[in-house]
Amino acid sequence: MSENERPGALAGVRVLEIAQALAVPFAGVLLADMGADVIKVEPPSGDGIRHTMEPILPGESKGFTLVNRGKRAICLDITRAESRPVLERLVRWADVVMVSMKPADLPRYHIAYEDLRAINPSVIYLEHVPLGKHGPLGGEPGYDVVVQGLSGTAVLTARERDGVPMNIRPAFNDMGTGAFSAFGVVAALRHRDRTGEGQRIETSLLGTAMALGHQLLSWFAATDPPADEAFFPQVEAARARGEGFAEQRAIWERNYVRGGFANIYFRHYRTKDGFMSVGCLSPQLNARFRSVTGIADPRTQPGWDFNAPGSFERLGELVRECEVLFAEYTTAEWIERLRKGGVPCGKLNFPPEAMIDPQMVENGYVVEMEHPLLGMYRTFGPPVKMDATPTAAGAPPPVLDEHTDSVLADLGFSGPEVEALRASGVAGASRR
Repeated sequence: MSENERPGALAGVRVLEIAQALAVPFAGVLLADMGADVIKVEPPSGDGIRHTMEPILPGESKGFTLVNRGKRAICLDITRAESRPVLERLVRWADVVMVSMKPADLPRYHIAYEDLRAINPSVIYLEHVPLGKHGPLGGEPGYDVVVQGLSGTAVLTARERDGVPMNIRPAFNDMGTGAFSAFGVVAALRHRDRTGEGQRIETSLLGTAMALGHQLLSWFAATDPPADEAFFPQVEAARARGEGFAEQRAIWERNYVRGGFANIYFRHYRTKDGFMSVGCLSPQLNARFRSVTGIADPRTQPGWDFNAPGSFERLGELVRECEVLFAEYTTAEWIERLRKGGVPCGKLNFPPEAMIDPQMVENGYVVEMEHPLLGMYRTFGPPVKMDATPTAAGAPPPVLDEHTDSVLADLGFSGPEVEALRASGVAGASRR
């Protein structure tokens, strides 16, 4: 095993990451947790989120720290032609190249798939295009909050402030795209193992959002009214009246959620001393919930009709009945009663509670790491467990410019050549 190779299912796989922010770097973390050797290329000023996303020290932020563990990093100004010899050696070294840049910049800097395939014919090339390449916004930049709006997922959580929907946190489209990207890379590696053939992979925030939206973003002719008949006229009239988000969302709920807003079996409740969560996704579990609580659900009665006058209002009453009932007992009392009755449930933790919850710690879902500048911190452990090839959180994320010299030496550049690259500003951190 080489000096930079760690045990794991992807030991020996070399990944070049030319990306900033969250989506693709999170894919890099997942691959590194499985043993891949990931080299991250940063501009001389560093990945942009070193300086944003809750900075702790200059050039070191929470956001960067959490999606860049287990990697080596090199500062390289790929916008300059003088960087080309370094980039070409990195591409020859790599099994996988993951890129997240504006599509128009890829040919401009000669890092499109066709450019890199000419250097390394078997390379696996992952291209992240936030909004997709085609359509009226094809190739435009996009961030998680923008995609939440475009995809309709911002409506699903129903969180609002002063009549305006709030963006969903954490950035689930970014992190979901990272997971899908890592999945695509592993599938492409499997294909290359069988055929010797590399390929291009494309992922997007928008595609991720539509997939994660599941049934709430889907439409079925068998049950759902056509939007141009049932939704658009009503919501346009509401907008003309100046009604807010809650009123407009209620129109969508009435037409498409079919009482799902009143899912008393799958939600969070306020208790006498806190909050808790209940999760029942089968008729049998729903029946257990009713047995423990004594709640009578009108939807279980013969003749119930979602479309009958007053049905929407009756479901609202049902929700309020449950909320009043749960507020009468403590969280511990409810958990004891519900678990005794076979109902899946749990305490609702605030983040500081979750990080020390024995369920998280004993399963390795939370790990402690030591950063050379930031000290100890707790973060998520590898989300995938494997028996024969265990996953593991690697080294803490690199400080800016930490591995530039060693990576260049690994690529065969001599000491004087490294010094020349640094002196020209092509390699190394920018001098401030």
